[in-house]
Amino acid sequence: MMRGPTMLALARQTVHHSWRGYLGAFVALLFGVVLISVTVTLIGSIDATDGRPDTSADERAQLDGLAAMFGMMSTISAFMALFVVGSTFGFVVAGRRRELGLLRLVGATPRQVRRLLLGESVVVAAAATTVGCLLGTVSAPAVLRLVRAIGITTLDLQAPSPWIAWAVAAPTGAAVALLGVWRSSRRAARITPSAALREAAIEPTRPSIVQFAVATLCFGGLVATIVAAADQPPLLSMVASILLPEVVVIGLMCVGPAVIPRLAALLARPFIGWDVAARMARDEVRAAARTTAAVAAPVLAISAIAGSLLLTLSLTADWATAQNRARLHAPLVVEVGSPAAAASIAASSIAADRTVATADVRRQAMVQRDEDGRPGEPDRVEIVDLATASTARGLVATRGTLDDFHGNAVAVTATWVTDAGIDLGGTLPVWIDGERVPLRVVAVLPDAPALYAELVVPAELFPPASVQTTGTVFVVPRTDATATRESLRRTLAGADSRILDSGDWIDATAAQTRQSNNVGLIILLGPAGLYAAIAMVNATLIGAAQRRRQRGLIQLLGASPDQVRRAGIWQAALVCGTGLLLGSGTMALMGWLVRRAVTADLAGIAVPITIPWLPLLGIGVTCLLLTAAAATAGIRTRKTPHLADDPA
Repeated sequence: MMRGPTMLALARQTVHHSWRGYLGAFVALLFGVVLISVTVTLIGSIDATDGRPDTSADERAQLDGLAAMFGMMSTISAFMALFVVGSTFGFVVAGRRRELGLLRLVGATPRQVRRLLLGESVVVAAAATTVGCLLGTVSAPAVLRLVRAIGITTLDLQAPSPWIAWAVAAPTGAAVALLGVWRSSRRAARITPSAALREAAIEPTRPSIVQFAVATLCFGGLVATIVAAADQPPLLSMVASILLPEVVVIGLMCVGPAVIPRLAALLARPFIGWDVAARMARDEVRAAARTTAAVAAPVLAISAIAGSLLLTLSLTADWATAQNRARLHAPLVVEVGSPAAAASIAASSIAADRTVATADVRRQAMVQRDEDGRPGEPDRVEIVDLATASTARGLVATRGTLDDFHGNAVAVTATWVTDAGIDLGGTLPVWIDGERVPLRVVAVLPDAPALYAELVVPAELFPPASVQTTGTVFVVPRTDATATRESLRRTLAGADSRILDSGDWIDATAAQTRQSNNVGLIILLGPAGLYAAIAMVNATLIGAAQRRRQRGLIQLLGASPDQVRRAGIWQAALVCGTGLLLGSGTMALMGWLVRRAVTADLAGIAVPITIPWLPLLGIGVTCLLLTAAAATAGIRTRKTPHLADDPA
C-alpha cells in the first residue's frame, strides 16, 4: 500500500507526464481563480471606500448601488467559474479512461486510483491557484480604474487588502478542483480493467442516481416557479429570471450526456445528406457523449445567463416605460440643466408663468435608515406637494389613502413593499437631520420610476435647506400646450433648459435607462463573458486533443485530411449550436415569466416588447466563431494516414 507522500510524488510525476491533458484544467482553474479574486476585490472596495470619514450621503447611496451590482456580478462570475472548473476537471479525468484502465490491469486498486487522481488535482490546483491569485492581485488596481473609466461610478474606489481575495479565491479554486476530480475518480475507480478498455470507445450516457436527483430538484423548482408565475409580483419574477438560469443550467448538465449528444445529432440531420463530414461529426458527438456535454457546458451557461439577463432588463425597461406613460398627466416636461440653486429659481419662474396652470417641481432629499437605533444606509425620498403631484404626475393610492399624507407619513410604491416587507400601516423608522423619525406607511402607490422615488414624503418633514430641486418640472398648461411652450421659451431664455412633450420625455428617459442598463451589463457580464470565452476555447481544444486517436483511425479508413478538418469544424458547430439552443430556450422561458408578470401587473395598459436582438445575436455569433476557430486550431491532420498515439 502506497503512503500519502509516495502517492503525491507519483501524482506529480503523472501530471508532468500527462501535462497536455491537464493543461486545459490548469487554464480553466487559473482564470477561474482570477475571476473570483477580481470579484472579491470589487466587493471589498465598497467597504474600503465607505469607511472613509469624508464620505457623503450621496456617495454612500452610490456605493449602495455599486454593492448591489457587484454582488450580482459576483454571483454570476462565481457560478461560471465553479461550473466550468468542475466540469473541465471531470472532463480531463474522463479522457484518461484508457490510462486508468491500464493501471487497473497492472494491479492498481480502486482506492489507489482515486488517491492518484485526487493527488494530481492537488498538484494542478496548487499551481493554478497560486498563479491565479498573483494575477488577480496585480490586476486589481487596473480593474478599479476601469470601473471608473467606463462610467459605472464617479468615485475613486479604494483597493482592499489583497489577502481578502487570496483567502476566498485560493481555497474556493482548490475545493472546486478537488470536487470535480472526486466525482470522476469515484466513477473511474468502479470500472473493471476490461470494462475500462471497452469504455474508451463508447461512453455511457445514463445519469447517476445523484445526478438524476439533482436534475429532478432543479427542474421541479423551475416548474413550481412557472406555476406560481401568475400570482407573483413583477419584482419577484425579475429576480427569479436572473437566478433561475443557473438552476436550469445545473439541471441540464446533470443529464447533459443523455440529452446534448442526441440534440446535436438532430441538428446535424439536415446536413448529413450532402456532406459526409457532417455525418462523421454526427456520429462522433453521439459516441463521445461526455466530451460533447463538457464542450457544450460553457456555451450553454453563458448563453442562458447572459441572454436571460439581457432580455429581463429590456422587458423591465418596457414595464417602467409603460408605467410612466400611464401615470404622467402633464403634457409638457421642462428639464433645467443648471446647478441646484439656479434650477430652483427656474422652477419658480415656470410656476409664475401666466400660461401655466400647474408646475409640479421634482424635489428630493436624503434620509438614513434606522439600524438598531443608529443612522444607517442612506435612502433617497421624493418630496411632493399632494395637489400638484396628483394633477401632473397622477399620484394616486392603490391601497390606503392619501388623505393621511401629512406629518410623519410616507407613501411607498408596490415594488418597495415587496422588496422591504413593510406593508400598509407599518412603520419605517428613519433619521432626518440627526433625529430619529418613525414614518407610518399611509398609502401604496403604483410604480412609476421616472416620476417619483419609491418613498414619497410630505414637504413639512424637511427644512428647506435639506431639500434639493432635481431640475425636472411637470407642466400642465392653462389652455393650449403650444402657447405654453412658446411662453416658457421666453421665460427660460438664457437658461440651460429643455421643453419637451411628455411622450418625448418618457422616450428619452427610457433611452437613458437602457443606456444605464448597458453600462451595468458591462460590469455584470464582462468578467463572466470573458471567462466563458476562454472556457469555450479551452474545452474545444481539450476535446480536439482527446480525439486525436479517432481522427487517425478515420484517416486510416480512407477519410481525407480535408474531410477530417471539416468534420472537426462541423462537430464544434453542432456542439456549440446545441448549447446555444438550450441556452436560448432557457432565455425564452425566463422572458415569458417576466412578461407574464408585467402584463398581469399592468392589466389594461399596453406594454411594448423590446427584444435586444443585436446583443443576443452577438452572443451566438461570438460563441460559434470562438468554437469554430478553436476546433480549426486544434485539428492536426497528416498526409500519411496512421493511428495517432493516445493523448493519455
